[in-house]
Amino acid sequence: MTFTRNTHLSKIVIAAVLAIAFTAAGFRFLGRSEATTPRVEIVKVVGPLRVAVLGASASAGFGCVLREDKADGEYTAGFKLIDMVRYACPDLEMLTSDLSSPFFFMGPIESGKTSVKRAIAFNPDCVVALDFLFWFCYGDDSPTGGRLKSEDERLAKFELGLAQLEQFTVPVIIGTIPDMRRAVGKMLSKAQMPEAATLTKVNERMSAWAKEHPSVTIVALADMQRQLMDDGSLDIGGERLVSTAAAPLLQRDQLHPSAQGLAGIGCAVATAIKQAMGDACANAASCTPSAEATMGRAREKLELVFVPKPASTEEAPAPTPP
Repeated sequence: MTFTRNTHLSKIVIAAVLAIAFTAAGFRFLGRSEATTPRVEIVKVVGPLRVAVLGASASAGFGCVLREDKADGEYTAGFKLIDMVRYACPDLEMLTSDLSSPFFFMGPIESGKTSVKRAIAFNPDCVVALDFLFWFCYGDDSPTGGRLKSEDERLAKFELGLAQLEQFTVPVIIGTIPDMRRAVGKMLSKAQMPEAATLTKVNERMSAWAKEHPSVTIVALADMQRQLMDDGSLDIGGERLVSTAAAPLLQRDQLHPSAQGLAGIGCAVATAIKQAMGDACANAASCTPSAEATMGRAREKLELVFVPKPASTEEAPAPTPP
């Protein structure tokens, strides 16, 4: 993976940054819609920041394993989204409840209800629900539990996901719904894939919903996915992550992020936490995520899993004649 500093921003990028109210760090894919209701008063955090994580396989780190070959053998480690958030802000003391699951897609409505209930019981200061709404749009299940029959049913199912998140009275971080059509035939079936018009509608609905709920912060996953597919890169703050054959940002299924991709997403989420909590959490306010530094800390967690046997220096015995 290559990390390069962005030293020249085009006028288009600058306009986009101004339009969606990025933080001072300049995160390209992070914004909060202007609230139409008074901003929620956030309680000042005393002690560790309590973070509940809701969502599906991307948050749960499905297949997100980093491997590196060194002189003494193979090193490996698996990562979840919250791991990368920790590495992005190592000075931010957090107490977490990770309720994300790689099986969320099998029943998002019921799984959502259960995880939201458990998250509320955890009494969080902040909720990270980055891919929580993904399967309330994708999938082939209807709002009533049967087989999906129309795109209107997708929209109805999406409303159920929003309603579940409305139960929280603390800052909630969500992600827009990306276009994952390249994963069809790999990890997604054609029946699970929403139409392009549906994706547009759910993201517009999400934006309108966020305006009604000022404690919601949106991470623009759809824009990130679009840049990744078009340019093979991600702009995260002042860094550009470039997908390569040796270090791709997506796994082969074209659906789940690799460790490098998850590091970038973790930085975006860390910045969202910083934006959402404001001055209520001093350590969050001082967080300055860097994808390169995040990956460096992730590599420190690699463990030796395979020690190669030393090459034998003895000559092989001569074969015994018959």
